[in-house]
Amino acid sequence: MAKNLPLWQVPIALAALSAGCATFGDAPPRPAHPVEGVRKVVDSLASEIRTRTAEEPFRGLPIVVRTASPGTPGIEPFVAELVRTRLVDAGVAVEAACAARCTEITLQEFAIDTAKPTGLTAGQILTVAGGAVPFVGGLIRTFGEQEKERERAANRATGVFVTFAARDGVRYTARSHVVAIISADDVALEKQ
Repeated sequence: MAKNLPLWQVPIALAALSAGCATFGDAPPRPAHPVEGVRKVVDSLASEIRTRTAEEPFRGLPIVVRTASPGTPGIEPFVAELVRTRLVDAGVAVEAACAARCTEITLQEFAIDTAKPTGLTAGQILTVAGGAVPFVGGLIRTFGEQEKERERAANRATGVFVTFAARDGVRYTARSHVVAIISADDVALEKQ
């Protein structure tokens, strides 16, 4: 039912409605994992997987896509499932488990906070050279320093750390890594 407003609140209500505000409170924060970023990551990862499996030492091996920590909530199980589907739709053989020989692709979700913009974009794939992630700074040692760094951080990037591993039984014959960016900069922290 409609509530009668006092005469002095009518101009305020009309101004709020004309500005596009449904309520007088703060707008909800933007999601940390925008759907568009996930779509771009799935497209980029599927393309990267097809490229890598056409090259040695991954050529001809069946593909297994898994998450680093099964059963935990987060975006990585969704990305893994969408990547599997995209690969199957493209005619790539994807298996549920690695029997003897396979290309094992492992996804691990991460988030970083930085004090300055990273210049990263959703869907971007970064090669990890020599085990160094290109945008992760120095190690923060204490919990108090971590909290101070979070307070100073104005930008956040979320992504998936992807490991490509050629397996022969229990032995790895080759390994490489990439980072796929899901969201970057102030997406998760900005208020509209």
